[in-house]
Amino acid sequence: MHRDGEDPLFEGVFTVMHDHHQVIAKSKYVRKRHQQDPPLDNTPGEYMLLFRGSDIAQTQSQGNVERSIMSSPSCDADTLAYDSNSGFMFPPLPQENDTNIWNYFMTSIGKRQMSDTGGVVPGSRDLKETIGSTNGCPNTRRVALIGVVADCTYTNTFASEMDARADIISVVNAASVVYEHSFNISLTLGEVNILPKNCPSTASSATPFNQQCDDRAGGSSFTLSDRLNTFSAWRGKKTDDFAFWTLMTDCTTENQVGLAWAAQLCVKGVQGDPDTRNSSSQAVAGANVVSKTDNTWQVFAHEAGHIFGAVHDCDSMLCQNSANPDNSRCCPATASTCDAGGRFMMNPTSGSQITDFSPCSIGQICARMARRTILTNCLTTNRGVDTISGQQCGNGIVEDGEDCDCGDEESCKGNTCCDPKTCKYTSGSQCDDTNEECCKGCKFASSSTVCRISNGPCDPEEKCPGNSGDCPQDAHSKDGETCGTNLQCASGQCTSRDLQCQMHLGNQVAGSRTVAFDSYGCEVACKDPERPDVRYEGSLTFLDGTPCGGGGTCKSGQCSGSTFGNEVSDWVSRHKPIVIGVAVGAGCLLLLAICSCICGRSRRQRPRNRKMPPINMRPMPPVYNGWNGPLPNAQQSPPGGHTPYNNVPPPINAPPPAYPGHMPPTRYA
Repeated sequence: MHRDGEDPLFEGVFTVMHDHHQVIAKSKYVRKRHQQDPPLDNTPGEYMLLFRGSDIAQTQSQGNVERSIMSSPSCDADTLAYDSNSGFMFPPLPQENDTNIWNYFMTSIGKRQMSDTGGVVPGSRDLKETIGSTNGCPNTRRVALIGVVADCTYTNTFASEMDARADIISVVNAASVVYEHSFNISLTLGEVNILPKNCPSTASSATPFNQQCDDRAGGSSFTLSDRLNTFSAWRGKKTDDFAFWTLMTDCTTENQVGLAWAAQLCVKGVQGDPDTRNSSSQAVAGANVVSKTDNTWQVFAHEAGHIFGAVHDCDSMLCQNSANPDNSRCCPATASTCDAGGRFMMNPTSGSQITDFSPCSIGQICARMARRTILTNCLTTNRGVDTISGQQCGNGIVEDGEDCDCGDEESCKGNTCCDPKTCKYTSGSQCDDTNEECCKGCKFASSSTVCRISNGPCDPEEKCPGNSGDCPQDAHSKDGETCGTNLQCASGQCTSRDLQCQMHLGNQVAGSRTVAFDSYGCEVACKDPERPDVRYEGSLTFLDGTPCGGGGTCKSGQCSGSTFGNEVSDWVSRHKPIVIGVAVGAGCLLLLAICSCICGRSRRQRPRNRKMPPINMRPMPPVYNGWNGPLPNAQQSPPGGHTPYNNVPPPINAPPPAYPGHMPPTRYA
């Protein structure tokens, strides 16, 4: 709203019968007008102009008020190299009787890959099987807060920074209308940064993306891809809870007018390194780049669609591409028709009368939410939302001071809970059914009402509190809890490293036989058990909470919480053949050493062999007094016995007898 009263002046957007209507100020139209746009009359002063999306034509038509597009700007997210493995863009459907196991979430992935890169996309039939389905999208309004930065080139196209700010608000509001009726999600500005219109001669290290168009960096032009990389690195340092950030620029690269990282909704931080001197260097974050065009809001809505995980709609070129034989790399018009005819928001090139997402894109994004292949934790309830525009009753956003906000009176038809004029509950109402999950008939739902169903063994259902219209926060089982055979909870999903490999790289490796290459890192690396030395990998990371080396868990692609002791234990478990071989060898050597010591000690303790000295044989002494008979009183031998030794005194001068104590030691053989 620029001016109120009898002669108001405002800008905005609304939709009638799926035809986008834009209201802009005359001054803005004059700035954006090109040769084929109809001229204005000489009415003085500032006033409003209204035109429809259907008034924009590819070529000059017979209508007097139709605007023209002189060229067909395109989204070149498909040309970005990070999606060389595009499995994350086509998550497989849950397998029959195995729903809990196949629910999973994929994070920290990247840009989409061009359809002519070859290879087979996992889950290629998914897009056809979910066409038109809204299962997974929120039943009540959710809000995605976003941040926007306008670089110097964008600001320079406006008379003032306030005008640039107003244009950004208009762009986001126009895109939000489409997201609201397609996904029940409002896009709302949480922060806007307008950089000065005078571009610096040398880009600041704080804002390296803020450069003149075609500025030189490292010997090559500073392309739209370079802007995305450097802006993503900047976004990765932000600590907010925004759904994503957008860089608005007036620069293009050839006919490219937008780039985005895919499936990065609600993702915090950044992965990679934005080195503009290296074409393969990339920084992945929840960010996109939008160039200023005649239909900037369409480009913004398109690139935001990539952030939400949508692929391009199929066109004649994609349908005929030899690398796309089963039409699996784009969103078809129907299950039996490939070419979507350039009529929808995710068409690769900008066109006229595009105001809606295709049924295929709606089905894909909603299915992602249902399977949690994109994060949704940053999507807030539509209550107490803090926006840059402040409290405005009728904008569909429940801001501070409002009980409800169902939009304008037309949008609020049939809503008996909310007064569209005051944004307060109607008399007797406790809540608003269209805005609160635990509200039934304008009253709080009972405590037995399930407001969020279970999404598997690691994601229990939530029930209404009974005294509030808000559903409790989505709670998950603790990471690492066992949820099945060889399966553990990670980010609310029942999974394993092997299972994630099968999902992301299975069709490129060995299907259901695909297993993780090891249990250590957090980058998805897989192998075929029949070729264990061949490593398959892509620019993907395991789910947060997935076990990794040293007793740690994956977090934003890094192994966190590991310890030295656990790392040693993990190394041993990963190298069992080596450890067993070394242990056996060392044990054998130790056993030999022990045996050698025992033998040596036995030899040292064995007595020496000493020779027996020769016995001095002497003649027997003569019989006492020459008598051969027994001595007097001599003891007689028993019959048949031996004659006992008689202690007869030796003869005079005879040598002393040898006593036992002086005998040589006995010699053992």
